[in-house]
Amino acid sequence: MSEAEPEVPPEIEDYLIGLYAHAGQIGGAVGSVAAGAIAGPGAAAGGSRGGARGGARGAARLKTKIEQRSGDAPGTAEQVTARLTAAFPKARPLPAGDHVRLAVPVGVTGLQQIVIDAELGPSDGASVPVRLRGFGKEGLISRKPTRAVTDQAWAAIMSVPS
Repeated sequence: MSEAEPEVPPEIEDYLIGLYAHAGQIGGAVGSVAAGAIAGPGAAAGGSRGGARGGARGAARLKTKIEQRSGDAPGTAEQVTARLTAAFPKARPLPAGDHVRLAVPVGVTGLQQIVIDAELGPSDGASVPVRLRGFGKEGLISRKPTRAVTDQAWAAIMSVPS
């Protein structure tokens, strides 16, 4: 029997779709400027209106890729959290209640982001149980950024504290 695909929390799905909607607004604005330069001011008026909706609609159709790791990480919960956040200096913390959630920008523009979600269990002082999940929207042509970022996060979490 195969293990069931883990669920994507709704707040993460909404966040990832919102990123594409924002990218659609940027693309729509750039497209409308280009259309206005080519076809005149009438073409520019309609070019930016559908960008956000189109980006969100396209993102909703893309499947959210989930990468998952779990195990006992060396150190305390605070040390694990510090190692994870240090591994991604450009990451933005997201609200997550009692665990660590980061939005990690990928690529040159940073418009694509992978959400890293780390749930830390009670520490015994020497190690802490960790469940790490990475979430990302990936198209057909992809270099597997969700897997790469999740692997990088897992390596940081599992590194031995100095």
